[in-house]
Amino acid sequence: MKTENSACKRRSCILVEGPRYGDATFYGHWLLSAAKANELLQQAKRDDPTFGREIAILEESQFLDFGISATRFISRFADKEFDTFVITTKPEDLNTLYDLVDFVLMVEMGFFTLTGDRYQTTLPRNLDMDRVKQAHLKISGALDETEDEDWIHPEQLVADMHYTQATKYQRLLRKMNQDQRLADRRALLFLD
Repeated sequence: MKTENSACKRRSCILVEGPRYGDATFYGHWLLSAAKANELLQQAKRDDPTFGREIAILEESQFLDFGISATRFISRFADKEFDTFVITTKPEDLNTLYDLVDFVLMVEMGFFTLTGDRYQTTLPRNLDMDRVKQAHLKISGALDETEDEDWIHPEQLVADMHYTQATKYQRLLRKMNQDQRLADRRALLFLD
């Protein structure tokens, strides 16, 4: 996206790498996991009113729906690069802030895994009520601590890099033989 990259040129970014382009099986399971995270979140709020109050700061800042978030993230892979996308860590508008908060929550639940300087899109393991609750409590607690009068700062909870380094990685990954890129990805994730 042009707006994403132009904002990112002046800032640090999060680089996200995906599976093989067009891997419908992976993305199908990934989207179903996002639906499961939504169901678990709704159940947690119904069953535990204290939890609902503790994460109110998240719901004040945005509508939590991981189906929407997961779909938006997947669509970024089809934007141009196919195997990577970036998220700016200094949001200039609410949509970018929402993406950043959703990304941080999804990292905590296992949808993205840090490998070196970048994140890999991954299928969450052990996605259960406890993991969903812990992710939301961690982020809402951090937002309480990092909120200032003008903005919340979820970017303090993720690894980032300067835009020039992110685009360098993107070019390198794009030029790689896809079988080699995917083999490297599997090795980074200890999938073998």
